[in-house]
Amino acid sequence: TGRVPSMTTYLHQATMAVIPLRTGFEIHSKTLESMDAGVLVVASDRGLEVLTVVGNNVPLAALSANSIEQYYTAISSFFESAELREKLSRNARKLIEDNYTWQQAVAKYE
Repeated sequence: TGRVPSMTTYLHQATMAVIPLRTGFEIHSKTLESMDAGVLVVASDRGLEVLTVVGNNVPLAALSANSIEQYYTAISSFFESAELREKLSRNARKLIEDNYTWQQAVAKYE
């Protein structure tokens, strides 16, 4: 908690990011930064808002949780499965590379 000079240093040391946002809208930088670093993400629907992290032809890239029980289940699943950790880390990083680079943002803006 609190301010740090750069999130990147902390994210590269992290195993997972838990993002229990209840308010706010649009894309949340903490979620994107975590996924960009390949850090596993467990977030509320609000924390994943506007990000397609699972669906038709979209590989699972983060886990959603909106209650204490759901957070417990999601976080526990990461500790229980190295395969799930690797898969979601890879999928999250690819989601960012495919959809959220500066070049893509500029192209959309233009």
